[in-house]
Amino acid sequence: MSVDDTSGTPARPASTSFALRGIDRRARQALVATTLAWLFEVFDIVAIALSIHGLTHDFGTTKAQVGFMTTAIGFAQLVGGIGGGGLAERYGRVRVLSGSVALYAAASGLSAFAPSLAVVGVLRVVGGLGMGSTWTAGSALVTDTWPAAHRGKAGAISQIGLPLGSMLAITTAAAVTRLHGGLDTGGWRTLFALGALPLLLAAYIRLRVPEPGHTAAAAAGRSAGVVVRGLFTRDMIRPLLQGFGFLVGVSYYYWAVASFLPTYLLEVTGLPPGRSLFYLLWQQLGAVAGFTVFGALTDRWGRKWLFMVLAFVAGLSLILIVVAGQDGRMALLVATFAAGAGISGIFSGVVAWTAELMYRSPVRALAMGTVYNLGRIGGLTAPAIVGSLAVDTAGFKAGLLSAAAAAFVSLAVMATTPETRHRRLLDTIDTHPTANQQPSVPTPLEEQS
Repeated sequence: MSVDDTSGTPARPASTSFALRGIDRRARQALVATTLAWLFEVFDIVAIALSIHGLTHDFGTTKAQVGFMTTAIGFAQLVGGIGGGGLAERYGRVRVLSGSVALYAAASGLSAFAPSLAVVGVLRVVGGLGMGSTWTAGSALVTDTWPAAHRGKAGAISQIGLPLGSMLAITTAAAVTRLHGGLDTGGWRTLFALGALPLLLAAYIRLRVPEPGHTAAAAAGRSAGVVVRGLFTRDMIRPLLQGFGFLVGVSYYYWAVASFLPTYLLEVTGLPPGRSLFYLLWQQLGAVAGFTVFGALTDRWGRKWLFMVLAFVAGLSLILIVVAGQDGRMALLVATFAAGAGISGIFSGVVAWTAELMYRSPVRALAMGTVYNLGRIGGLTAPAIVGSLAVDTAGFKAGLLSAAAAAFVSLAVMATTPETRHRRLLDTIDTHPTANQQPSVPTPLEEQS
């Protein structure tokens, strides 16, 4: 039997399935809105990546210049993610989520008419601020509205938007390519213009998704200084450092693998292009498995040990990929599947875990956004580090092993953290108490409001 971390009262064991009984309309609306917001954010990110050739062709620029633009977008996402947390504390989760979606959608639509790469870059950096803020506001909205017994599943379900957004971008790009004969000669403009459609989603969120009552009350009258000081209370320093240490390693691993595993399979293992795509498909099937397993088990068995197991699997899989070489095809198949399962399983749990890690924070949205987005530093540095090492076969292997080391560092950091499952978020009122759990009383913050 599990125990509520703050009240000490027994909580009904959560189901090991995705069945979500007794969840009210408010929580479901928050989950749908956040999932769609992330789906279209990923659509936009993938659309940019697919349009690199078209941008260099139409504007006569180099891949390095486009690469600089994408790096700037990454830093904008980091800044937007932290800043969006502060705005969500002052103006509410729903308003900031709606505005964030509108910002990246408008930036995408306007960039379809850009006369130069510089204009595309400026617009996309502005849109990157909205992308970063979307994660923070959406995560806070979901964790504020879902009961503790189902919070892990809700966070995992919301991650469906990530693979669906990628698939939507790829299929849309294929349709645009067939229409235009390619994404160059203007095809990318059509793809970017379609990225403005989430403006409709932004309007829906603003008009139809309710703001959690306690966050609306808490946001009233908060100054920027009060919000920032709330981030650095005495109780928050250790969780902030733990969250950053875990997520910077996870982000490093993810972007090292996403950026260089396809090239490694081609150049080092000697797989032909068709066969390497088959292995990458297995990696994505592993990602689906990791997402499913974590979502099904986390609310019953906890976050901590699942994170540790998945980090171990992720690190070990890269070691196996490096050791397998050209002849160990079956081992390589298993390892690529495991790499996808490990890292995707971790990301499916980050939403609930960051909220529960910061459960004492009076500015939890800002704390979640700060931890998650500072963790992006790992992702920003990984391609540069692995790329600088991958000058030969030995260097390429060392680069992938650095990602394995990052996974093990994350495992070690997670070992220092407490189990957070079923933690009551101290500035929320659980409107879905479990069978043996009494509804919580308002916190001092709510009483003052």
